[in-house]
Amino acid sequence: MAKDDTFFLRTTIETSAQTYQSDNIDISAYTDPARGRVLVVDRAFITFSTNGQGPIVPGDITSGSALTRACGAQVCSEKQTNLVEMKNNSLLARSNLYASASSGTVMTMIEQTDALNPTTYKHGFIVPTDAIHCGINTTGAWNAEIDVGFLFEVHTEKLSLQRIQELLVSLTAN
Repeated sequence: MAKDDTFFLRTTIETSAQTYQSDNIDISAYTDPARGRVLVVDRAFITFSTNGQGPIVPGDITSGSALTRACGAQVCSEKQTNLVEMKNNSLLARSNLYASASSGTVMTMIEQTDALNPTTYKHGFIVPTDAIHCGINTTGAWNAEIDVGFLFEVHTEKLSLQRIQELLVSLTAN
């Protein structure tokens, strides 16, 4: 359940062959970093579904011979050009989907692994930029493209000196 001062942001990205696809949620209307007002992500969710918003079915993976597909999804506080490693300080949510079908009608495996999904932060993840970056990449073209949904519960915050110091430490730690 959402807190009193939170609101939700969301986007959906469709896979496209084996290329990195992304969307940047513009949060500049909610922030003013020069004056210490930032957006804070309290919780983030990543979902995978068929292009028609139903569950993924064997026909989404292949129309004939056995095939395995994978899709990686990430959320970052900085714009990216591909999936990043877990050591990247801007990464705030991560999920992977693996699916196999032996034909267009028989699903042999579907598994979602979540390093950071759903993501819940006790004091929030501060986004010190003007956008939340969502990105996906696949191992190859799916028979039918899939949609990856991103949902964020967020609030705005005027940073105290202590929170600014915490942010600086977290951005430089590596």
